[in-house]
Amino acid sequence: MKKIWGIFVILLASAMLVSCGSGHNTDGHVISGENASLKHKVKVNKKYWNKITDDAVIEYLPSETNFDELFPNTWHDFKDKNNYIIEGTIVNYEKMEHRPFIIQTKATIHVDKVIDGGKALENQYIATTFPTGFAFTHDVESSVDDQLNNKNTEVLYKQTSFPLPNIGSHVIMGINSNRKKFEKNKALKKEMAKYNLNGSNSYFINDPNYNFWIKNSTGKFVVNNLDIRNMKKNNPNYDKVYSLVELTKQLNGKVK
Repeated sequence: MKKIWGIFVILLASAMLVSCGSGHNTDGHVISGENASLKHKVKVNKKYWNKITDDAVIEYLPSETNFDELFPNTWHDFKDKNNYIIEGTIVNYEKMEHRPFIIQTKATIHVDKVIDGGKALENQYIATTFPTGFAFTHDVESSVDDQLNNKNTEVLYKQTSFPLPNIGSHVIMGINSNRKKFEKNKALKKEMAKYNLNGSNSYFINDPNYNFWIKNSTGKFVVNNLDIRNMKKNNPNYDKVYSLVELTKQLNGKVK
């Protein structure tokens, strides 16, 4: 009897070990599956968006960079002005057209890492807007005469102050929930509902022309704004953005 009981204990222990090992592998498969799903979404959406942009009529708008504008340029100020500071992957873009004098693109972002803020947002998808994209000329033209005399053409508007990153790009940005905005402005919430931007996963980017970074080919994050990124040290405005250069170095140190 003792011998049988001993064999039973050994078998039970072996089963527990197999179960634990199997559970670990299952978690690994879940993570691997999530990564594969993200990569597939990026691949499909990027191909579709690139086809749209390749066929688009393109116009450049004047840059909105203002070197006298106040924006967070220290880590302390950057944290204070945002609910979250995240590193994410751009998963998809959607047009937001037929809005007079407003040019925006809806962006879906996968939150890869929360650099500052509640960690519950990690591995979630959020929706936000970028300040450039597609619009019809009649919605952009301020003159009624221009609208009457010119054909209403769909145009991809670009700006050096916020070049639209490629789908699949890795970015860093500070975000805040749109909840308070929607509570104060019901009309805005109704307008955003047209683009499925009225939910709890809807966020806005603080100072996208300045506090938005994109990972370059060397694996370093750089300011997305081309006016700032390409600025030489002998430029008279360089002192005004020097703190932003230092903040960029800090951010690269935090995401290693």
